[in-house]
Amino acid sequence: MGQYGNQPDFGTIVVTLEDIGLNESFPPSAIYVGITDLNDGSAELIVQPVGNAPGDTVTITGISNGTFLPIVVTKITSKNGLDINNVLLYR
Repeated sequence: MGQYGNQPDFGTIVVTLEDIGLNESFPPSAIYVGITDLNDGSAELIVQPVGNAPGDTVTITGISNGTFLPIVVTKITSKNGLDINNVLLYR
């Protein structure tokens, strides 16, 4: 991620989860979820955070529309209630 003056970090490269696919490794990236299939905030992702041992995943639950997740990951292994076109990976 690039930094611009006194501004917070901004993503300079963005791809969708569809571009990469589930259970595929990618460079360390943050996650933005645009629209979920479930409007009740019950969508979830299972991710591999940077720094965790391989296979040591974390389940993120309660994802709602327009959510920036405060985690940097290298793999998304599973999803529920999300279309992979609406999951953006940015760095």
